[in-house]
Amino acid sequence: MELFRDFEKEVLELLLGNALSKNEIDEIIKSAKFISYEYTGSGYFFEIGHPKLSEKRVVYSNPLLMGNSDGIECGFVIFIENRRLIIECHSWGELEIPEDFRNRKVDISEEKMN
Repeated sequence: MELFRDFEKEVLELLLGNALSKNEIDEIIKSAKFISYEYTGSGYFFEIGHPKLSEKRVVYSNPLLMGNSDGIECGFVIFIENRRLIIECHSWGELEIPEDFRNRKVDISEEKMN
């Protein structure tokens, strides 16, 4: 079973595309080790480990990404540190992120900053 959902792969490619090559991102997707998953009620944190990841703390939030699934809106941030990567998915609307959100079809779009 794959660790990442299709929309999470897209988030990785969009947020890490300027920092890592397509081949490096693909390698991380294919061979990452699961560390943890925490549902928070308004989103989730999904953590993996991979030797290609940086030791130094780096936060990726640009471009601004919006996810949408049946009217539920969310945003994403990626944190990398100590060869670990965390995808944060957080609510951006009136509706909270449901516990089964990772199992839904989520459409990702880039939002333009003013």
